[in-house]
Amino acid sequence: MREASAAVQSDELFRLLVESVKDYAIFLLDPDGYVRSWNAGAERIKGYRADEIIGQHFSVFYPERDRARDKPGHALSVASSEGRYEDYDWRVRKDGTQFWANVVITALRDEAGELVGYAKVTRDLTERKRADDERASLEAVTTEALAHLDLEGLLSALLERIASALSADTVAVLLLEEKENVLVARAARGIEEEVERGVRIPIGHGFAGRIASEARPVVLEDVEHSTVLNPLLREKGIRSLVGVPLIARGRVIGVLHVGSLALRRFQPRDVQFLEIVADRVALAVEHARLYEEARQARSEANAAEQALRLRDEFISIAAHELKTPMTSAKAAAQLVTRSFRATPLTPTQQRSLEIIDRQITKLARLVVQLLDTVRIESGKLQIDRAQVDLVRLVQAVANDARVLTERHEIVVDAPDELMANIDELRIEQVVTNLLDNAIKYTPEGGRIDVRVKPSGANVVITVRDRGLGVPPEHRNRLFDRFYQAHPDRSGMGLGLYITRQIVERHGGTIYAEAPSDGGTRFVVSIPRD
Repeated sequence: MREASAAVQSDELFRLLVESVKDYAIFLLDPDGYVRSWNAGAERIKGYRADEIIGQHFSVFYPERDRARDKPGHALSVASSEGRYEDYDWRVRKDGTQFWANVVITALRDEAGELVGYAKVTRDLTERKRADDERASLEAVTTEALAHLDLEGLLSALLERIASALSADTVAVLLLEEKENVLVARAARGIEEEVERGVRIPIGHGFAGRIASEARPVVLEDVEHSTVLNPLLREKGIRSLVGVPLIARGRVIGVLHVGSLALRRFQPRDVQFLEIVADRVALAVEHARLYEEARQARSEANAAEQALRLRDEFISIAAHELKTPMTSAKAAAQLVTRSFRATPLTPTQQRSLEIIDRQITKLARLVVQLLDTVRIESGKLQIDRAQVDLVRLVQAVANDARVLTERHEIVVDAPDELMANIDELRIEQVVTNLLDNAIKYTPEGGRIDVRVKPSGANVVITVRDRGLGVPPEHRNRLFDRFYQAHPDRSGMGLGLYITRQIVERHGGTIYAEAPSDGGTRFVVSIPRD
């Protein structure tokens, strides 16, 4: 008698336990699938009171599409034959809304093995599925972000993903135009006209401008009662909006917002999801921008390189073509000069012949400079070393320079001999260029000092004039190609450029000094061996 009483108490406790559970729908079905019991959890999850559902067939919990293919019958059949049936799928509440459920149906049999019904346990996993779907959507967004390098293709793919994940009617991305401090619509879904019309929103104004200005999310539950600058949002009938800033490297680069045509209360989890998506969109946009800038820079660099190559080819061809007529002209001028040795020339005639010879020499030097510039840029400037008396070389160049000027006194200070392992032709160019420079920038004439001296393992050559000097702001560019500190003077700005290239190819250095009493001193130092 005591054992029977204990069994009754145990059954009653179990019934109370089942009926009080609120997180699970636990109820019994008869062998045909009709509801026989109902607990508090079932009422909370499915929305039916016990008196409304007991006696009803459990197929009412299935969507119409599942009832049409008799999924409830299949579930009972499997449970009956295998003892248990489990499923993850959508189920329907009393009010018609659907929830994602985990359902376990267990067959109940008596001591004789006869089927007496089924125990059914249902869990509402809607929130878990939402989190899983959001995680999958984030992964999809990340995949899209990595798969597209062009900005337009990237944004188009991302908006589709975002609209699907949030069940949004509209999605738009506006990017910041920093120079004008406005947001410009770059991509949209559901409100494509926003891009077509080139909608521009000033920072700090309206819905999107406020998001960018405050760098935080903004939710508008009812657009009609809010300040929205973009008239298109009202024209489309958008009722609710949520937007977040796009932030890359700590700065706002745009705004991402989604909208609903029906009044919708966007939840904190919606905002949080959108913020996470916005981080990925911002990084992807920045990545696409950097890629586009790099591609554009490469394109411009290739175009510039091609232009330089064509220019250098032209200069090389033109210089070669000029050498022959100039050589002929110089020879003709010298022939004319010799032919008049027996006949005295008037001062004017003599001066004219000297001018012709001098100008031809100058043109020849310019042609050589052009050719050397092309050789330097193409890496074809050769240095052929040999033991050379540097003093003899400098004296010879100074003598040639004296012939070209009557107003300058060129003074050479050097030992009797100083041997160095150099390219004689190229170092002759260096000294010639420096003396030519000194003469050119000492228009009133005067003394030019040239000094040659040993300095340890090096030899130092200095050329000092007392002319115009070089303004401080020009000194760091003196040796740049085509650069002229005094543009009003003749020349192409190649002499010092070529000079430095030759010196450096000898392993030496060159620099300019500004003496306190005026003028310029160029200092060349090259290894003797």
